[in-house]
Amino acid sequence: MDFIALNLSDLTTPDRADRARKAWELYGTEHGDGVENPIEDLIADLLHLADTDEHPGGAAGVLTRAVGSYAAEIPSWPTTEVEVDAEAAGHYVAQARGAGGDWFAVGCGDDPRTVAELLWTAMQLAGFRFSELHAHTEDLIAGHILTSDDGCEFRVIEHDES
Repeated sequence: MDFIALNLSDLTTPDRADRARKAWELYGTEHGDGVENPIEDLIADLLHLADTDEHPGGAAGVLTRAVGSYAAEIPSWPTTEVEVDAEAAGHYVAQARGAGGDWFAVGCGDDPRTVAELLWTAMQLAGFRFSELHAHTEDLIAGHILTSDDGCEFRVIEHDES
Protein backbone atom coordinates (compact mmCIF):
# COMPACT_ATOMS: atom_id res chain seq x y z
CA MET A 1 0.00 0.00 0.00
CA ASP A 2 2.86 2.40 0.80
CA PHE A 3 4.34 1.74 -2.64
CA ILE A 4 1.01 2.58 -4.30
CA ALA A 5 0.75 5.83 -2.35
CA LEU A 6 4.32 6.69 -3.26
CA ASN A 7 3.82 6.00 -6.96
CA LEU A 8 0.57 7.94 -7.13
CA SER A 9 1.91 10.89 -5.16
CA ASP A 10 3.02 13.94 -7.09
CA LEU A 11 5.21 15.07 -4.20
CA THR A 12 8.87 15.36 -5.11
CA THR A 13 11.72 14.90 -2.65
CA PRO A 14 11.97 18.68 -2.09
CA ASP A 15 8.18 18.77 -1.56
CA ARG A 16 8.46 16.09 1.10
CA ALA A 17 11.34 17.93 2.75
CA ASP A 18 9.38 21.22 2.68
CA ARG A 19 6.42 19.51 4.32
CA ALA A 20 8.67 18.21 7.11
CA ARG A 21 10.50 21.54 7.35
CA LYS A 22 7.30 23.25 8.52
CA ALA A 23 7.03 20.88 11.48
CA TRP A 24 10.77 21.19 12.06
CA GLU A 25 10.60 25.02 12.20
CA LEU A 26 7.73 24.92 14.70
CA TYR A 27 9.63 22.43 16.86
CA GLY A 28 12.75 24.60 16.69
CA THR A 29 10.92 27.73 17.82
CA GLU A 30 9.58 25.84 20.84
CA HIS A 31 13.02 24.62 21.92
CA GLY A 32 15.32 27.43 20.78
CA ASP A 33 18.77 27.07 19.32
CA GLY A 34 20.25 25.19 22.28
CA VAL A 35 19.18 21.74 21.15
CA GLU A 36 22.29 19.62 20.52
CA ASN A 37 20.83 17.12 18.00
CA PRO A 38 17.64 18.87 16.94
CA ILE A 39 16.37 16.54 14.20
CA GLU A 40 17.20 13.47 16.27
CA ASP A 41 15.44 15.04 19.26
CA LEU A 42 12.33 15.74 17.17
CA ILE A 43 12.28 12.15 15.93
CA ALA A 44 12.74 10.82 19.48
CA ASP A 45 9.93 13.06 20.74
CA LEU A 46 7.65 11.82 17.95
CA LEU A 47 8.41 8.24 18.99
CA HIS A 48 7.51 9.11 22.59
CA LEU A 49 4.27 10.59 21.24
CA ALA A 50 3.55 7.33 19.43
CA ASP A 51 3.88 5.48 22.74
CA THR A 52 1.86 7.89 24.87
CA ASP A 53 -0.93 8.36 22.30
CA GLU A 54 -1.05 4.61 21.68
CA HIS A 55 -0.42 4.61 17.95
CA PRO A 56 -0.55 1.08 16.47
CA GLY A 57 2.59 -0.75 17.56
CA GLY A 58 3.79 2.18 19.64
CA ALA A 59 7.17 3.72 18.90
CA ALA A 60 8.60 0.47 17.56
CA GLY A 61 5.72 0.06 15.10
CA VAL A 62 5.92 3.66 13.94
CA LEU A 63 9.68 3.42 13.53
CA THR A 64 9.42 0.20 11.52
CA ARG A 65 6.80 1.68 9.21
CA ALA A 66 8.72 4.96 8.87
CA VAL A 67 11.96 3.21 7.92
CA GLY A 68 10.01 1.11 5.41
CA SER A 69 8.47 4.22 3.87
CA TYR A 70 11.82 5.98 3.80
CA ALA A 71 13.49 3.02 2.08
CA ALA A 72 10.63 2.81 -0.44
CA GLU A 73 11.08 6.49 -1.34
CA ILE A 74 14.88 6.37 -1.79
CA PRO A 75 14.78 5.19 -5.44
CA SER A 76 12.56 8.14 -6.38
CA TRP A 77 15.01 10.70 -5.05
CA PRO A 78 17.38 12.45 -7.40
CA THR A 79 20.99 11.49 -6.90
CA THR A 80 23.43 14.09 -5.71
CA GLU A 81 26.99 13.93 -6.90
CA VAL A 82 29.49 13.99 -4.07
CA GLU A 83 32.90 15.30 -4.97
CA VAL A 84 35.72 13.26 -3.47
CA ASP A 85 38.84 15.37 -2.99
CA ALA A 86 41.65 13.33 -4.54
CA GLU A 87 44.20 14.54 -1.99
CA ALA A 88 42.04 14.04 1.11
CA ALA A 89 40.11 10.96 0.06
CA GLY A 90 42.37 8.18 1.21
CA HIS A 91 42.79 4.87 -0.52
CA TYR A 92 39.18 3.53 -0.25
CA VAL A 93 35.74 4.97 -1.03
CA ALA A 94 32.43 3.68 0.37
CA GLN A 95 29.68 3.97 -2.23
CA ALA A 96 25.95 3.31 -2.40
CA ARG A 97 23.19 3.59 -4.96
CA GLY A 98 19.46 3.15 -5.07
CA ALA A 99 18.00 0.52 -7.37
CA GLY A 100 19.09 1.42 -10.90
CA GLY A 101 20.68 4.68 -9.79
CA ASP A 102 24.18 6.06 -10.01
CA TRP A 103 26.88 5.28 -7.46
CA PHE A 104 27.58 8.07 -4.98
CA ALA A 105 30.29 8.42 -2.36
CA VAL A 106 29.28 7.99 1.27
CA GLY A 107 32.77 8.44 2.70
CA CYS A 108 36.41 7.60 2.27
CA GLY A 109 39.61 6.78 4.12
CA ASP A 110 42.73 4.65 4.25
CA ASP A 111 41.42 1.71 6.30
CA PRO A 112 38.98 -0.47 4.32
CA ARG A 113 37.19 -1.69 7.48
CA THR A 114 36.55 1.84 8.73
CA VAL A 115 35.38 2.89 5.27
CA ALA A 116 33.03 -0.12 5.02
CA GLU A 117 31.57 0.73 8.44
CA LEU A 118 30.56 4.14 7.05
CA LEU A 119 27.84 2.26 5.13
CA TRP A 120 26.26 0.65 8.21
CA THR A 121 23.49 3.20 8.79
CA ALA A 122 22.41 3.20 5.15
CA MET A 123 22.58 -0.60 5.07
CA GLN A 124 20.32 -0.85 8.12
CA LEU A 125 17.85 1.56 6.53
CA ALA A 126 17.90 -0.67 3.44
CA GLY A 127 17.00 -3.73 5.54
CA PHE A 128 20.31 -5.34 6.48
CA ARG A 129 20.28 -6.74 10.03
CA PHE A 130 22.56 -5.12 12.58
CA SER A 131 23.71 -8.53 13.80
CA GLU A 132 25.02 -9.34 10.30
CA LEU A 133 26.87 -6.07 9.63
CA HIS A 134 30.26 -7.43 10.75
CA ALA A 135 30.06 -10.27 8.22
CA HIS A 136 28.85 -7.85 5.56
CA THR A 137 31.83 -5.61 6.35
CA GLU A 138 34.13 -8.53 5.55
CA ASP A 139 32.29 -9.01 2.24
CA LEU A 140 32.68 -5.33 1.37
CA ILE A 141 36.40 -5.43 2.18
CA ALA A 142 36.72 -8.47 -0.11
CA GLY A 143 35.28 -6.40 -2.98
CA HIS A 144 31.73 -7.75 -3.06
CA ILE A 145 28.73 -5.58 -3.95
CA LEU A 146 25.92 -6.09 -1.43
CA THR A 147 22.33 -5.71 -2.60
CA SER A 148 19.30 -5.19 -0.35
CA ASP A 149 15.90 -6.75 -1.03
CA ASP A 150 14.73 -3.47 -2.59
CA GLY A 151 17.76 -3.20 -4.89
CA CYS A 152 19.94 -0.70 -3.00
CA GLU A 153 23.61 -1.56 -3.52
CA PHE A 154 26.71 -0.96 -1.41
CA ARG A 155 30.42 -1.35 -2.14
CA VAL A 156 33.91 -0.31 -1.10
CA ILE A 157 36.35 0.39 -3.92
CA GLU A 158 39.86 1.67 -4.25
CA HIS A 159 39.88 5.42 -4.76
CA ASP A 160 41.09 5.45 -8.35
CA GLU A 161 38.25 3.15 -9.57
CA SER A 162 34.94 4.63 -10.75
